[in-house]
Amino acid sequence: MQISFRLGVVLILLAAAAWGLGGVAGQFLFQFYDVGAPWLITVRQVIAGVVFLGYLLCRGENIFGVLRDKEDRRDLLAFAFLGLLGAQFGFYYTISLCNAATATVLQYTAPIFVMLWMAWKSRSLPEGREMVGIFFALVGVFLIATHGSLDSVVLSPAALGMGIISAISLAFYTVMPFRLLKKYSTTLIIGWGQLLSGGFLCLFVNPFEPSGHWDVAAVAAMAYLILGATVLSYTVFLVGLKVVGATKASLISCAEPLASIVAVVLWLKTPLTVEDLVGMACIIMTVVLLSLPKK
Repeated sequence: MQISFRLGVVLILLAAAAWGLGGVAGQFLFQFYDVGAPWLITVRQVIAGVVFLGYLLCRGENIFGVLRDKEDRRDLLAFAFLGLLGAQFGFYYTISLCNAATATVLQYTAPIFVMLWMAWKSRSLPEGREMVGIFFALVGVFLIATHGSLDSVVLSPAALGMGIISAISLAFYTVMPFRLLKKYSTTLIIGWGQLLSGGFLCLFVNPFEPSGHWDVAAVAAMAYLILGATVLSYTVFLVGLKVVGATKASLISCAEPLASIVAVVLWLKTPLTVEDLVGMACIIMTVVLLSLPKK
């Protein structure tokens, strides 16, 4: 089914909101239930992959075709390990090392890497609207996460390194799967990506030994991480990506911190500051700029 540009933007926004809430849920589990980041990420990836591929099997679809073609198999492995795993492991592990705001600031330097890649590939500079969008997106995320003060971002070398890895991986995740998505469904590519990356982590983490302590609230947060912030968000994002394009998708998804801020205010009763409001306005400006179709 062919979807419009505006619907593609809406889908990217929905995915960003789901990711934003996922970061909040992850920090909730890390801070209040002592859940280890490697265990959480491993279980999240494996279960999500099983859900995706199981759904396709129930529909009678062939899920192994992508593994038979050498070029497709190579691209799938690159997407799973260099893109999806790096972005997700880097993001949640950075949260566990510092906080969700700092992790978001680091990961959302990804549009810069996407822009540089697309500019190099086309041998041309990004259009003016994209340059303005990058500026507003980065300023907005910076203000929300730091309130305009570099002194409030205090990072360990491990946190800084993992945050940059997550940004580069997110950029790769955004531009990598176009060829595969022309041949195979979004659900298939995401399912194998999740299962392969989670299976790899199982070599180092035992998913059958739960980390931390659990009650109903913790289980609910984990269930959301798997279903809402993984299964739904990745599917919606890649569907929108086909229409919107790599640079715009990466920029529009900077609305993720906005969802995180709203969730933190409603859930943890954290008041918004002037810097938060200005940052939110910058991100909304980015969304508006990139939602307008070219004349």
